[in-house]
Amino acid sequence: MLKILLYITIVISYQFAVTPEELRGNWHASRESTSNGTLTVENEYLHLKADDTFSIQIFVNVEKGDAFIKGLRIEGSGIWKSRDDTLVIYIKKVEVPFAKEIYLISQESLRKLANNFKYKYESAPLRIIKIESFTGNQLNTSNEGLIKTSYIRN
Repeated sequence: MLKILLYITIVISYQFAVTPEELRGNWHASRESTSNGTLTVENEYLHLKADDTFSIQIFVNVEKGDAFIKGLRIEGSGIWKSRDDTLVIYIKKVEVPFAKEIYLISQESLRKLANNFKYKYESAPLRIIKIESFTGNQLNTSNEGLIKTSYIRN
């Protein structure tokens, strides 16, 4: 009985140990939220490279009534490391180059939204992400704010 308990403990403790080699590649995640009648959809494309650098592109769509912004693009890059069940990323650069389509939104509102997203990443460039589960094609994580994200390998 003790051997079985010990075996189960070992399996559970190593269940989410992920090597950097397994994490390398292209990942995609999508998030949707609604606040005060405003729908926000984020599509994230994360590229973890073999030289310990990463790039990320986030495309944001925002809708409220008839007004919308489609394809607000946020780009970032930096370095990453992983160990066991933890992924650490450090964002060195963030840019918000453009939005694809805008309707009934002022340029000032668009600038504020873009600056909010940029500030979100520049104000906290170090991100510690816990790997909740991993299979070869799916990566489930949670960040410091306990926000869960499910990535699918591209």
